[in-house]
Amino acid sequence: MFRALLFGRDISVSPHACDHLHQAQRKVFKEEELVHMLARERPRKIYLQANGRYAVYYRRADGYRKLIVAVGRDAVIVSFVDIQELPRVELL
Repeated sequence: MFRALLFGRDISVSPHACDHLHQAQRKVFKEEELVHMLARERPRKIYLQANGRYAVYYRRADGYRKLIVAVGRDAVIVSFVDIQELPRVELL
């Protein structure tokens, strides 16, 4: 269902998404990795946030990577963070 939402949309990374990385990390980290995750990998969990953006969780070797994605005319990865565990979310 989420992949259908992304179908036909360009995927980009917000310039602010990597603001929390140190300069040395920016040289190693590639934005293409985030785009590839969103376009090709199957997420473990997806939650629609109160602000209308999606929190999308992907399994990594050392935990999970959480992407915050704004979907409009295009899909924009607004932020990301590596976490150890999936959050426990109470669904209403």
